[in-house]
Amino acid sequence: MKNTNILRKVLKHFAIMWLLTGVGFFVGSVLPPTVLLPVSIITILLLIIAIFVRNIRMMNTILYCIPFLVGITFFWSTQFYIDQLGIETVLITLIGTIVIFAILGFVGSVTKSDLSGWGGYLFGILLVAILVSIVFFFFTPSNFILLLLAAVIILIFVLYTIYDFNRIAKGHVSEEDVVSSALDLYLDFINLFLNILELIWRIREEFK
Repeated sequence: MKNTNILRKVLKHFAIMWLLTGVGFFVGSVLPPTVLLPVSIITILLLIIAIFVRNIRMMNTILYCIPFLVGITFFWSTQFYIDQLGIETVLITLIGTIVIFAILGFVGSVTKSDLSGWGGYLFGILLVAILVSIVFFFFTPSNFILLLLAAVIILIFVLYTIYDFNRIAKGHVSEEDVVSSALDLYLDFINLFLNILELIWRIREEFK
């Protein structure tokens, strides 16, 4: 029962974060493209603080700033994919991601195994993927390599989604961790959605 209550609280904060993303999305629609880089840098810095510096005052405020800022960058990301793939493909991908996320959440919640041991491995693999992405930002590889990278990142966040829901189900999330756990799920979804779009775009580019 306690874990069910924690899950409800996490999902409540998860929903609030999406409301903040909606506000950020609207703000992004009226701002010039020049804000994208500074907003992205600030978002990354706040994410680093959220990951490595948990015990500071106003941490929840910082955690709630992230979805708002992501919403601003999310506007420009979705506009790019709408231009490249069409709005129908983007909407279908969004619906598909919601379904996949729900299925992964169910799997993570009902599996009998405690998957808390996955955390270190997933974080290490994610760091490698981030470093590779940074290198590729300066030295652009072939489209096929970027396609493979998107597929790997999708797999990472598939496993992360199962892991994060499993942590809640197995009682590893306390009352104090509710907001940070909601942010984890939020980032799982965002990264799944954007990288599925990236994969679709790369596949289309590969077979033009």
